[in-house]
Amino acid sequence: MRDIAERTGLPQPYLEQILLALKGAGLVRSKRGVGGGYVLARDPAEIRLSEVISAVDGPITLGDFGQPHQAGACDHEGQCVLLAIWDIAARHMREHLDSYTFAQLARAATGEGEWPGADFHH
Repeated sequence: MRDIAERTGLPQPYLEQILLALKGAGLVRSKRGVGGGYVLARDPAEIRLSEVISAVDGPITLGDFGQPHQAGACDHEGQCVLLAIWDIAARHMREHLDSYTFAQLARAATGEGEWPGADFHH
């Protein structure tokens, strides 16, 4: 944890909360004793970015907007249409974050792998 704090400039109490959340989600485990600390609980190629975000921040949504009317008339001046669109956008965001593994992120960060979005065309 000290190493991460030095690298990121984040305070250790804040990091402790994050690591405890990751531990609770089964993404890291703690090692006691000399040379102890936290290690990944699974292979980096099997840990998805969406899992990390969900563990730390809760379910991935674009806000708690509730559900649009399922059928029939809408008396909220089109608000229900926007709610449906936000719901679809949140689903796309979850799927996108699900497409990145820790292994991919590490390779991109060290320059060994493709940068996220490098293949994105407008």
